Amino acid sequence: MGTHVEQAARGSHARRPLGRPCRACGSTNTWVELRREVDRSRPGAAGEWPYAVCQACGHAARGRRTQPAPQQRDSVARPPEGASNESTPAPGRDQSADRVEQTGSRKGRPPRPKATDERVEQLLAAAGYNKAITAEVLQEHRRFATHAGKPGLPRWKAAVAVLNGAMGAPEVPHVREIYSEEKRRREAQQARAARMRKQAGELADEHAVAAREQVARVRAETGEGPTWRELAAALGVKGPLASAMIDALHRRGALTSTKEPRSLSVTPEWMPPSDR
Repeated sequence: MGTHVEQAARGSHARRPLGRPCRACGSTNTWVELRREVDRSRPGAAGEWPYAVCQACGHAARGRRTQPAPQQRDSVARPPEGASNESTPAPGRDQSADRVEQTGSRKGRPPRPKATDERVEQLLAAAGYNKAITAEVLQEHRRFATHAGKPGLPRWKAAVAVLNGAMGAPEVPHVREIYSEEKRRREAQQARAARMRKQAGELADEHAVAAREQVARVRAETGEGPTWRELAAALGVKGPLASAMIDALHRRGALTSTKEPRSLSVTPEWMPPSDR
């Protein structure tokens, strides 16, 4: 294979078996790999050359640059014959845990820190656990508490609801139920918000003219506009829909206001939908 060549800076290129024994030691564990080094024929330039490398004795020899076939460029390096492949699972082995761990490492996220005993006890108390909290109980609920997140957040509330509903069951609920409950609650909240926006829009269309008249009258009498609560009370709208309706009146251009108190006023360019 020639004289020994010092190893240059290596890139992350796929390598492939050479298929020929090493001329120095006779080992068949020889590979072809690309190495990036300075091109002495062009000052300041760099290039890649194939090297035949023996894994047994470290002997390396530089070869000639050729244009490899496309399938060779994209080929994945195969381990030498007889070498053990630790990444290949044994037949019949459950690979679900391995897939979960590899997914987290593939995305580059750090491992989730386990919940402390205090956090587990806090979750059990919030869920209404009324039995003695022993070391075994803490260990059984630790993974569930780890996925519950921080107290007060939506995921924590979902975990509390799931755990409360499973009180008396022989096993701790699976952590998937936390995310399912969180998704169900989020979708229900979005549906409620959509219904409220629709009702507020209908009220705004119904009370747009009366709201403008009320704001104009209060400004003419007092020199400043009414508060949102006073306007909603004058229109007979109460509860959460009151502020949502006035927000809708702002979006429709019927009213305008600033952050200053009693800044409600009418917009002169607004026209009722029926007159447009």
